[in-house]
Amino acid sequence: MFENILGHEEQKKILLESLKNGNISHSYLFFGPKGIGKCTLAKEFAKNILSVNNLESSPDYRYISKKEDKKDIIIDQVRKDLIDDIYEAPISSDRKVYIIDDAELLNISAQNALLKTLEEPPKYVVIILISHNLSSFLPTIISRVNKISFNKVEEQLLKIYIKNNYDVDFNERMLKYIDGSIGLAVDIINSNKIDYFDKIDKLYLSLSSKNFVNSALIYKDIDFLVDGLLDYLEFILFDNSNFLCTKFVEKAKIRLKNNGNYDIVIDSMILKILDNIM
Repeated sequence: MFENILGHEEQKKILLESLKNGNISHSYLFFGPKGIGKCTLAKEFAKNILSVNNLESSPDYRYISKKEDKKDIIIDQVRKDLIDDIYEAPISSDRKVYIIDDAELLNISAQNALLKTLEEPPKYVVIILISHNLSSFLPTIISRVNKISFNKVEEQLLKIYIKNNYDVDFNERMLKYIDGSIGLAVDIINSNKIDYFDKIDKLYLSLSSKNFVNSALIYKDIDFLVDGLLDYLEFILFDNSNFLCTKFVEKAKIRLKNNGNYDIVIDSMILKILDNIM
């Protein structure tokens, strides 16, 4: 039933048992690191609860996440997408399922509004909160949901999955950076970033050998505005105990974010790393 979901065998077993026994909770909190498949598994679980193949076409399913123009999930959104809809009976299934992604972004007002529903939910409702951070929730929210903890996907399992499904090999350093996040791995592949990451690897080797000329040739061929590249360089420096150099990368990220001159910012960062790398 969850064959296409990578890892999380214990969590899948729990959900399969609940489906088999008809003992489905009114509310769940799936929590664990980002990008490891929590929401993917939640959607597969929802499909089986509603007995549908396509969630998006089901009138008994709602997916709720932060709006692009908002910094969090606000009370008006919770009211509109969940509370105002929840007391209407299911249309084509026996239940209604609501998935709230990045639920740690629910502000306090939104959590308090949701809490009233969690306290006395209609018998046909299933609410699944997806989060990587428990500390942002009200204790009363946490006490009223069925909590399922998720861990990182094992490195070897991730490596095999990527090779079998995308015919791509990540080197050991990239795998360490990805740190069990299938979401990050797939984003790197789908965004065609692997070649960029390879260039960052080559740049680090050149910098660590204090080869200024070769470093200049490499870094001038890299667009550091590509999402994740500066993070990856910072990770490599940190992983090799070049802690002072990581500060130069952090400063570069801040200056670029504040619209600093790209060439000046990157040139300065590279020169400082060259002077201080071990």
